[in-house]
Amino acid sequence: MDRIERDVLINASQQRVWHALTSAEHLGTWFGDAGATVSELVAGGEVTLTWAEHGTGRAIIEKVEPESFFSWRWSGPLGPDPVPGNATLVEFTLTPKDGGTLLQVVESGFTGLDLPSEEQEKYASGNVDGWGHELDELREYLEK
Repeated sequence: MDRIERDVLINASQQRVWHALTSAEHLGTWFGDAGATVSELVAGGEVTLTWAEHGTGRAIIEKVEPESFFSWRWSGPLGPDPVPGNATLVEFTLTPKDGGTLLQVVESGFTGLDLPSEEQEKYASGNVDGWGHELDELREYLEK
């Protein structure tokens, strides 16, 4: 498995979903349970996400198309720096739909990780569950 795809329809404007994805104030609430930082919302900018149980993961922003597309390469719990061999690519695509926003999240690159294949599969499988949980939290956060 090299790719995870998740779609979630959120009853919130595209602008609100965008801010929840790209601002530290919001990311640290629904995604990282122990905080987040965003240095600059440009290619090359840095994002950190911290979880009480899993530690801190660092991401480097790849691409920003305001209110429609955002991507980063991140190491998650695999290491302090997202570099070849320990980073996957996460892409967020926002599209207006039915008065809300359809958010598609794609994470790819698991087979390029410097891990034995069984560990790559375990990591990808954990992220399948993780994205399901995190996107449910995002939807609940934005719809309350």
